[in-house]
Amino acid sequence: MVESSSRTSLTSIQQSTISWRNNPRRLLTVEVVIFLYVTGIILEIPVMQQYLYDKARDELKVTDTDQNDTVCDSHYENSSEYRTDQKVHKKASQYILLVSMALTLPAIFTSCFLGSWSDKRGRKGPMVVASIGSALEALIILIAIHWKLPLYVFMIASGLAGLSGYYPTVVLAMLAYVADTSAPDSRALRLGILEAIAFVCGTVVQFSSGVWIKNYGYESVYLVILTVHLLNLVYVVIFLPESLPQELKQNTAVLSCDSIKSIWLVYSKKRVGRWVLITLLICAVVVYLAGFVVQTLLVLFGKRAPLCWESSVIGYFLGTTLFSKAVGAVVGIKLCSCLGISNFGATQMGVFFLIANLVMIGFSRNTLEMFLATALGFFSAVPQPCIRAEMSRLVNKEEQGALFAVLASLESLCNFCSQLIFNPLYTWTITELKGEFVAGITFFINAGLLLIPMALIGVIQRNKPLNPKECPPLLDSEDPVS
Repeated sequence: MVESSSRTSLTSIQQSTISWRNNPRRLLTVEVVIFLYVTGIILEIPVMQQYLYDKARDELKVTDTDQNDTVCDSHYENSSEYRTDQKVHKKASQYILLVSMALTLPAIFTSCFLGSWSDKRGRKGPMVVASIGSALEALIILIAIHWKLPLYVFMIASGLAGLSGYYPTVVLAMLAYVADTSAPDSRALRLGILEAIAFVCGTVVQFSSGVWIKNYGYESVYLVILTVHLLNLVYVVIFLPESLPQELKQNTAVLSCDSIKSIWLVYSKKRVGRWVLITLLICAVVVYLAGFVVQTLLVLFGKRAPLCWESSVIGYFLGTTLFSKAVGAVVGIKLCSCLGISNFGATQMGVFFLIANLVMIGFSRNTLEMFLATALGFFSAVPQPCIRAEMSRLVNKEEQGALFAVLASLESLCNFCSQLIFNPLYTWTITELKGEFVAGITFFINAGLLLIPMALIGVIQRNKPLNPKECPPLLDSEDPVS
């Protein structure tokens, strides 16, 4: 006890002698990064999709400007407008899929190398690389929109952003940064705050992007995207202190076989609690997949009967959902901490609310019921930060970047696979099956999949050590938080 208090006082004395600019444990560090970077990339998603949709209309020489949502009109499916819209949707979907592939697949590959590299060289390096790539992408796309360049230019721009690591790399670097600078007991709340900031950014974008594009055009939006990425780059380079201790830094190449070996060793290395680490990884994948299904299918689900939503209502619903998750993530984790509920218990609670949210959406027949489903999903963002926090406690300090590289890559991969799996499944259910709630079957399936992490978390709680702090994460008794 005396030793612990003396260590705490020594740490506080050391922090008091460090300037604000060089103190990685100050109040605001990577919170600024996630606000600027996520604002840029979330703002880009609807803008890119709408621009590619308009590009498909231009190439098919669709001259009418009336794009009212008439999908619920009984005569719509037999009209010429329906056949034209089908062609536009098909072409636009192909464009969006190609650009998404050019962005996502290289990012998953690159983030694995940059994650391991961050364990040797520091967390700022990957953030700088990803910020430069995103800024270049925004600049190239801005030029492409202005000069109406062909699709391959957009794919090249997205490929550059992907090769620089894009969102997975920034996420892994920020998560490792938090693991470097926080105690295990407060780590879930810090990660939950980062999650909340990302959701708030998404809320603002969903409410404002449509009006912004309509009034000011695509070029003005991309000017803002380029500006926030440049501001983020300046902040990371000049104002963000490095969190990796100097004694842990090593000279190593970015692209090396050792990087992949480091990632493999995180899950293959014989350590106490390795089965817990792998089990939590499975839980994370299922939660990611089920969490993405709403945003993947909402446009298709909302525009059809009986909801018959306009695009503005879809934006309001997504904005409300993201804001609810932002508040619920922080409130839920803090509430569980005050009540003495462990991260595992908080995860099960969050998964239960996510199941309720998906089931309610599947059964919803009107707008009121859909927005009530948002209330049921209030704590549905709690599982992700809790799972990440528990996984970070099971690995060594030099393995945090490699650990979060896998998690960030899987998050992006699950987002991509959600579109490949659930879009065709949803289309098949509404065309081949009959019944009042067939459109909700895909949501019910995902709710059923979430029973897997519920059960696995229960197994972990039943078999884990009574006091995980007393259980060294490595067999050579290295302490990851010392």
